[in-house]
Amino acid sequence: MITKRQVLLVATEKVINFMVRFEAIARINSISQCEEVWRNNKTPCCMKKQIEGNLPSYAIEVKKFGERNVEEFITFCHENGFECGEFKTGHVYDTSKERCILCELANLKGMLASLASYNEMVDKEVDCIIYESRNFYVTSELGAIKPGYLMIVPKEHILSVAQFSKGYMTEYTQVCLDVESILKGTYGMEKSVVFFEHGSGPTGKSSHKKSIVHAHTHVVVDFKLDKKYLEMVQMHPIEDISVARDVHYFSYQEGSDGRLMIAMNPEVYVQRQFPRQVMAEEMGLAPGQYNWRNVEFTENVKAQLYRLYEFLKKGEVSPRIKERTRAFVEGYERREDFPQEWE
Repeated sequence: MITKRQVLLVATEKVINFMVRFEAIARINSISQCEEVWRNNKTPCCMKKQIEGNLPSYAIEVKKFGERNVEEFITFCHENGFECGEFKTGHVYDTSKERCILCELANLKGMLASLASYNEMVDKEVDCIIYESRNFYVTSELGAIKPGYLMIVPKEHILSVAQFSKGYMTEYTQVCLDVESILKGTYGMEKSVVFFEHGSGPTGKSSHKKSIVHAHTHVVVDFKLDKKYLEMVQMHPIEDISVARDVHYFSYQEGSDGRLMIAMNPEVYVQRQFPRQVMAEEMGLAPGQYNWRNVEFTENVKAQLYRLYEFLKKGEVSPRIKERTRAFVEGYERREDFPQEWE
């Protein structure tokens, strides 16, 4: 969830040792350190004896909880209006040894078929490839929380945009321009289009077993992160994203030619699926619905694919876009589940 309250957790040494194993909880030695921890989008904790006088009004005493109460503690935090982050198990997962679903899509899921035939026959509509260039493809967002939500993915297993070569970056910039043009043409030229990415570090190792450690830029129409959210994770402008090639980061850009911003301070907590959580909150969705692993939003995928198809088939697009989306138009309209119309 997005933290709404700045609180101080007060507990015994044993409980504190449990709480600091959560990503967004930090131990302090003095109450004067609270402001710094809050600025880092985390929640401070300390022992009661470290506070002089009465407990401040924002303090919450935590009296139970241990390693067997992880889910119960997460619920406690959410009920009190703040995010604790995920529990750090201490395990490190080597994602190079795990299945990569984005590599599978790049290889057309092993189908020995043309891209048009793949788009016709692939089981799930969400796996249709809408746009393909030499080194990139564009597909629907996994769990499109709203229509007009796509992903730009390199075909090669590169871990983040910051690790792209100069040649890749030139092509990537071109793809971003094309995707923005497609979304604006489909949903309205006046609509905003934003690009964001959770960039992985250089090793492919992660503390999250289910992380997708393959570069993928999220592109969404009619959405922006307000200033308060940019400040929440200490976003700042950056000229060259390659300076972040060796760290985990969150990048954000309004428009393909807009100012690129980044959060890369390791002391700052950035929620997993951060923009999706903001979207879900603004849309009034139930807790947990932001998570693409929990909710597929199949109807949104269906609606956006049909609208994209209509625009690409009938709209005025550049020769480059027409060529790079031809296989989608040809294959999608031959699908058995192709809608005859969409209201």
